[in-house]
Amino acid sequence: MSHDCGTLRDGDMRHLITLILIITAQNPQPPPADPARFNTEIVVTPERGETPRSLVPASTVVIDAASLQALPVVHPSEIVSFLPGFNVARPQFYAGRPVVSARGFFGGGEAEYILLLVDGVPIADVESGLIDWAVTPASSLQRIESFRGHGAALYGDSAVGGVIQILTNRPAGGELTATGGSFRTFTADGTYGRRSPHVGFNLSGAARRTDGGFEHSGGQQVVGGGSVDGAARGFSWRWNATGDERDRDDPGVLSRDQFRIDASASDPLYRFDTLDRHSFSTAFTLRHNTPIWAPRARLYTTVRDEDLVRTIALAPGLGDRRARRLSSVVVGGSLEGEHAFAGTHSPVVRFGLDVSREQLDTSYRSVSASGDIGALNSETAGHRFRAGVFASSSWDPIPRVRLSGALRWDNADDEGFGSSSTPSTTKRAWSPRAGVVFQLTDSGSIALFAQVSRAFKLPTLDQLFDPRPFPDFRGGTFTISSRRLVPQRATNAEVGISGGGRVRWSALAYRMTVDDEIDFDIRTFSYGNIGRSRHVGTELEAEGRWWKHVRPSVTYALSRVGDVGSDQQLKNVPRHRITAATHVDWPFAISTYVGYNRTWGAFLDDEGVYAIDGPSTLDCRVRRPVGRHALFVDFLNVTGNVYEEYGYTLADFRGRVVPYVYPGAPRAVRAGLTLSF
Repeated sequence: MSHDCGTLRDGDMRHLITLILIITAQNPQPPPADPARFNTEIVVTPERGETPRSLVPASTVVIDAASLQALPVVHPSEIVSFLPGFNVARPQFYAGRPVVSARGFFGGGEAEYILLLVDGVPIADVESGLIDWAVTPASSLQRIESFRGHGAALYGDSAVGGVIQILTNRPAGGELTATGGSFRTFTADGTYGRRSPHVGFNLSGAARRTDGGFEHSGGQQVVGGGSVDGAARGFSWRWNATGDERDRDDPGVLSRDQFRIDASASDPLYRFDTLDRHSFSTAFTLRHNTPIWAPRARLYTTVRDEDLVRTIALAPGLGDRRARRLSSVVVGGSLEGEHAFAGTHSPVVRFGLDVSREQLDTSYRSVSASGDIGALNSETAGHRFRAGVFASSSWDPIPRVRLSGALRWDNADDEGFGSSSTPSTTKRAWSPRAGVVFQLTDSGSIALFAQVSRAFKLPTLDQLFDPRPFPDFRGGTFTISSRRLVPQRATNAEVGISGGGRVRWSALAYRMTVDDEIDFDIRTFSYGNIGRSRHVGTELEAEGRWWKHVRPSVTYALSRVGDVGSDQQLKNVPRHRITAATHVDWPFAISTYVGYNRTWGAFLDDEGVYAIDGPSTLDCRVRRPVGRHALFVDFLNVTGNVYEEYGYTLADFRGRVVPYVYPGAPRAVRAGLTLSF
């Protein structure tokens, strides 16, 4: 199947490539930094403190700012797609809002099972927990750290599938990247900073616009921020703030029949669906630079206002359209400390407290057939108060062996969201974790690791209290939220081995059982704790270096997710994913990255009747430094693969099942220029 992908014209592309080759011949430069994933270094995210990666009992990935130069990325969500073990649907800005999953946990754009931190501050929508991947300018990224598996023992709710942290401290200097390409997509992303011996500042911002890769999917965004940091009298401090404004159209979902006719189309049912969003966040961090306890305090707040029109399909060709207005205010903070006892093999102890108050006000209004917003239908307001206390320790009882453990207690109170007589609801959870690392060689180049842990996932405020009314076709309405929901609980065990040298590699296997899983219960037409599932998987990674100029890599993930006692794969979770890539340095300092991604074994339904035709895509970047600057061209989905990301099924009024799918991002080309100063 083929369709108009809206790429650059052939003549324009020939001129662009000719220009790059001319500059290439005149300005040879050394190749960019290697996008290494397995190098020995210090990480702070997995243990909430500085820890050698080789001593972390989990699979960790690090990408720094220099490594990103080689990858075909210009947006934070695109970067996530290069983290092994994380699957991202529609990561490109022109493709819509990204949906991220890991280890078989798939929220479908309604809930999140991944925790995102930006400089230690959690980023999530109050009502759903969904991550706003566009809130940070890509140019301000200094480093991305991630680990897969349960992180609840240190981070609490939502860290079931994994944790990703974006660190934005940047050195002095400036950088500006401008791109343009298919679907009239343009971005300008820059950062500038200065430093003195005792204080420094950084300003960053991004402007993005696109007509969208599908009909009715255009949008634009402006995001900006800055930070000031300094040190005096044994203390270091940092203040930062970020704000953004955006609007975006939503093309909705397509029936499979519509998708096969034109995968870039938008069903007229969703012609009024749109989003208008404004947000602002700020944080202040203070740390005492003592080698004894290293105390640190952080205070943050986030304010958000959003207006959207969303249509939800009730049956084939029949949808319910509502306008939603919501505002949220989050005020939170944390206190952390760390103590390293004297001695070569003495333990390190970390402890801390996290608190937050999340206020939500939301209302719904009717929308006429012509798109006019009408009378108020329903509204509610309330807040969720969270408190979590954790402690962790690591210890080397003998050389080559590292033992670690962590324990966290969380409490969440939901108040309001109804009449004054509505009682508050309290949810509590303990999240323990124990791990071991055994280094098989003196250098630590080969190591075994294992861990067992327990995690939890709170019901979202929308799942509990969303007042959106749905027509019952008898003159009344109903809601699908349920106040009876309890947290999901998950138990995980995993074991792995990693090695270094000329070929660096990692292999692990995990097994998780999830109790009280939250899903939509067709029997009551509402959310319910209706499932008990098992997640069993294997993850393999390898990266090598040939002749100093060729660096191939391959990752493979097997994920078997189903109800306990059943071999059928749960809907929208691919059983297999493989990514193969290579980075090559050519003469005249030209470098290329070529990566292939393939997923298969997913279904639109839990019965396994409607298989998803998943992606089989090829992406490429050609890059050429020019002095301190660089030119690059990205070719995305080079072969024009038309594929399905995820979806669902609906029954019509005759009982026939109709499959619906969200199309994958079409073929695109973009060219960019990075200026460093």
